Amino acid sequence: MKSYQQFLAELKRRHVFRVAGIYGLVSFGVLQAADLMLPRLGLPDWTVTFMVALVVLGFPVVLIMAWAFEMTPEGVQRTDVAAPGEIEGILAAPVSQRWPAGVLALVGVAALVASTWLIARRTAPVAGTDAAPAAGAAEVRLALSDPADDLRPSLAVLPFADMSPESDQEYFSDGITEEILNTLARIRELKVAARTSAFAFKGQQVDMRAVGDSLGVAYLIEGSVRKAGNRLRITAQLIEAADGSHLWSDQYDRTMDDVFAIQTEIAQAIAEELRVPLGLDDASQLVTPTADMEAYDLYLAGRTRLRERGLSIPAAIRLFEAAIARDSTWAPAWAGLAEARELIGWYPAAWEDGRPETKEQGLERFVAFQDLAESAARRALELDPNNASAHVALGSIHRNRGEWESGEAAYVRALELDPDDAEAHVQYAQLLMNVGRFNEAVRTASRAVLLDRVPVRLHIHGAALMGAGRYEEALAVSDEAYRLDPEYQPYGLGIFVDAWAKIALGRYDELRGLPWNAGGVPSRELIDRGIRSIQTGKYEDFPPELLHPVVLMRFGRHDEAAELMLSLTRSSGGVIGASWMPLFDPIRDHPAVLEALRLAGLEGVTPDKPAP
Repeated sequence: MKSYQQFLAELKRRHVFRVAGIYGLVSFGVLQAADLMLPRLGLPDWTVTFMVALVVLGFPVVLIMAWAFEMTPEGVQRTDVAAPGEIEGILAAPVSQRWPAGVLALVGVAALVASTWLIARRTAPVAGTDAAPAAGAAEVRLALSDPADDLRPSLAVLPFADMSPESDQEYFSDGITEEILNTLARIRELKVAARTSAFAFKGQQVDMRAVGDSLGVAYLIEGSVRKAGNRLRITAQLIEAADGSHLWSDQYDRTMDDVFAIQTEIAQAIAEELRVPLGLDDASQLVTPTADMEAYDLYLAGRTRLRERGLSIPAAIRLFEAAIARDSTWAPAWAGLAEARELIGWYPAAWEDGRPETKEQGLERFVAFQDLAESAARRALELDPNNASAHVALGSIHRNRGEWESGEAAYVRALELDPDDAEAHVQYAQLLMNVGRFNEAVRTASRAVLLDRVPVRLHIHGAALMGAGRYEEALAVSDEAYRLDPEYQPYGLGIFVDAWAKIALGRYDELRGLPWNAGGVPSRELIDRGIRSIQTGKYEDFPPELLHPVVLMRFGRHDEAAELMLSLTRSSGGVIGASWMPLFDPIRDHPAVLEALRLAGLEGVTPDKPAP
């Protein structure tokens, strides 16, 4: 009799096959439930991975225990040796009695392997890959597609005029405009221009055809708001941009309690006029109402202050908190608070206790703001899992912490909910830059610019182009941003994108022509010293306050550039995005650079090659 048949019979006698089958099937159910539920409980991303490892490592342990021990009426005992003829009896049994145990074991092992593979596939690292997010949703494919392939009807909502008796409700009319825009944006079959682009025409007498051409849309919505006490009158009309003809108009005389119903009715009427489906089972899903109109009023005021950025962010936070105090179950207010708390970390000048004295204090405050923002974002998502703004805020929080996989998942979810969310596109582009996926970053940032052509998005687009080594294109994009608004410089971003691109190109003489008077940059005296040092090649004259790895690379001080990159990464997350520039190729394998990438959670990642 063959020894392997005796061994299989011994496995059957000791019930090893049965234990393997039951363990595998139970593990499949447990792991799938854990993969579904644990992230919703706010547990860390590694919790599911830990459970998978525990279950897989436990499998051989359970099999060994099944071999060595058996259950008896007296309790768990070591398995006795086979009685004389027992093995032979098992082998002599009919196939119908011998095979079920083996089949059960195979099914259990297959279930264990399948559950492990499914979870590994869903949680595979995103850094270092060149593939678009595998969300599988048509909306995500639409969000990341070539804009030329997007054939949806396009429209823009122009700022509604404030017709209130005292002309003191501009913030309210602006807020209503944005809310109508957001409502229309939830209709998947419409392409809606972003608010900032449309608001560039606020207060102007404009030709509708010129506006349509400028915004790249076929239809325009304009109207007015009159608010007197609790009474509200909203007029709205749909205009074909090509010839200025009016396709639809209506007037709504209601109380404030009906403001959300008005938004829904306007969206329904426009969808019907343009012959596009709402894409929803219930039109009421287009808006997220609150029963407290004072909370709504505070929320609109908070949105107005948040759009101003900078020193206005603390006021926005207070307004959102006041709205939440009146209605703590309204998701948009929590989402607004999450966005404001995440953003204020980037504006130390707006911190109400002043700028920090040390980098360590600044980093500590930044981390605290991110923690507060996360609690608000998660509360918003508890109340409304489909709030795209909360997903964007959560994605930025994860990105700021170097939690790349979680950040990407949040951004992809936001784009699934709203493919035309310019903020989601531009924030996602910054994550892609950090993980070295510059071809995707350029595409995503350019999509944000097409949706909302404003300086901050152009500067991010320029940064993506610079990181991809497309320096001339980066400079052209930054030049456009300066022309649109020479004063807008979020923490000097545009200045440094331009400066690094010019340094990389060796065009040192052009550095002096940059608008160094913008906010968020060092003093002019330091800038002049730095430019003179680069022009003359005298490293010893360069101001230490301006030292950056880009500068050190141009001076040929490669080891110092690598060490500075590591130091910056240790202290504040550093310059990971900029470090992917082709300028740094000579030190790509430097031990300090490799350590910086390891600290940033990007070990083994290599940057994209520029797309042809």
